[in-house]
Amino acid sequence: MLIIDRALMRETFQSSVAVTLIFLVLFLVISLVNGLAKAAVGDVPVAILFTLLALETVKTLALMLPLSVFIGILLAFGRWYRDNEMTVLSACGLGILHFLRPVALLAAGFALVAGFFSFYLEPLASGLIHKAQSSGSSHYQVSGIIPGTFNQVKGGGFFYVGSVNHAESSLSDIFVNNEQLGKQGVLVAKTGHYYTDRNTGDQYLVLDNGTRYEGLPGRADYRILQFQTYIVRIVPRVAPPVPTQIDAMSLGQLLHTKSRNAVSELHWRIAKPVTLFILAFIAVAFAYTNPRRGRYAGLFSAILVYFVYANLLAVGDALIKSGRVSAAVGLWWVHGIFIVLAVYLLMRRAGNRTLLPYPRFLRR
Repeated sequence: MLIIDRALMRETFQSSVAVTLIFLVLFLVISLVNGLAKAAVGDVPVAILFTLLALETVKTLALMLPLSVFIGILLAFGRWYRDNEMTVLSACGLGILHFLRPVALLAAGFALVAGFFSFYLEPLASGLIHKAQSSGSSHYQVSGIIPGTFNQVKGGGFFYVGSVNHAESSLSDIFVNNEQLGKQGVLVAKTGHYYTDRNTGDQYLVLDNGTRYEGLPGRADYRILQFQTYIVRIVPRVAPPVPTQIDAMSLGQLLHTKSRNAVSELHWRIAKPVTLFILAFIAVAFAYTNPRRGRYAGLFSAILVYFVYANLLAVGDALIKSGRVSAAVGLWWVHGIFIVLAVYLLMRRAGNRTLLPYPRFLRR
């Protein structure tokens, strides 16, 4: 391999990794903000928030890699064009087609990584996410008490908390409605706190200096009691067992499952490494930079092609799920369109022609 090929592969690899890291940081920041917002209202248990964030990151990497490599190739070739290195190499007999081999080798390496994520790590992460969410919902965490909502208590009934201070495990404006020994009881307390029994794992609300209203309104046996401390046990939430989701199935399970969703998931996993490989050659065609046209003129067109590709894959996925496209065709018709497009663009670029021919009336 020529030194110039190794230099191109090294620079493209560095650019692709840098773009991937930038995407990861953006994803982590956005996901963390959204996760904290959900945890604040109790939609996500705080105890598994960062576990879910890590697993979601693993799932997203397979989607990031095609775009990261695409942009990495555009940036590497774009710099060589701007610095006239490609002009010098072309004068030495190394045209654009010469660089397809190192680009193919680099794309194949990244495609293997994307395939590993897509076929193994991503379904594994999906399965762990479903288990974590099921476990988090089946064991009610008192630290996840949501102000302004109603929750169950042991023996029947519910409780309501106006505000919660998790740092001090304190509660305020507490209202409990439960039934004991056949009598309806309502408890009201201005303050209280919560705790978990270390031996049994049971979770309790402790009401301080409150009032209990016992009985049925309008009857003579209605009683009002003052208390200093009243303890109420919270009912743990028991979630039904979660069946294996399509996105968590292994490759063997998908091959033995004949449903449309399973076929769609299989083609979607295949699409990630295949898309990366095809986009690498399209990036070579769009990487040409004319200093008079601006630094990012080709980049915007290339990104537009990427989004058209991604949206056509989404359309194809929907067609498979609806049964309008057979399992044999799958998403290959989308890949076929862009393989033809890549060959066409590379041939025009190799002939020093514009990627899209101008209409005849504009040539005059």
